[in-house]
Amino acid sequence: MAYASADDLRRLLRIDSFTDEDTATAELLIELAQGVIEDETGQALEQSEDTVILDGPTDEDPRYHPASGSRKLILPRWPVTAVASVTLTEDDDELTFGKEADYTWRAAGILHRRGAEWPSHDRAIEVTYTAGYSTIPPGLKRMCLRLAVAAWSNPEFLSAETLGDHSRSFSAEALGMELTAADRRTLGAYRART
Repeated sequence: MAYASADDLRRLLRIDSFTDEDTATAELLIELAQGVIEDETGQALEQSEDTVILDGPTDEDPRYHPASGSRKLILPRWPVTAVASVTLTEDDDELTFGKEADYTWRAAGILHRRGAEWPSHDRAIEVTYTAGYSTIPPGLKRMCLRLAVAAWSNPEFLSAETLGDHSRSFSAEALGMELTAADRRTLGAYRART
């Protein structure tokens, strides 16, 4: 799922119709804009099911919570909408979800171990979970389309042009997909936890 569609971009540009080539270009620009946003957040924001193998928390880990020992495990992506399975890799022991069972989880991407601590060795826990947004928030869609429009408006990557004695400069950075300081502040709310 893309943040926006080629048709969204076409309507924003107020173009009656796209050729097949225009549609392909629009889809590429939206994909590139989405990449700029996800590079800034450090995580994919579209909802997907992921399977990850995580190191167990230790006191050397910046995600370690001294107050709770190693009972909390932070998942790399969030918001979490479902946890399908949690398995301790050393003995292939699949844990059971529930307050009276082995673990609980929060949308913030935190697994809480009940009645025990998470193992503290490397590659200790395998988690299959669903994270991300089923519908991209409107502010992110707007940002994605703004970046794509900027690139659409400058297809030659022109960075400077002088009319007297006609001089032109081209640069890959002139694609126009630059985040503003306000964009970066907005995206801070979606940043991955490290």
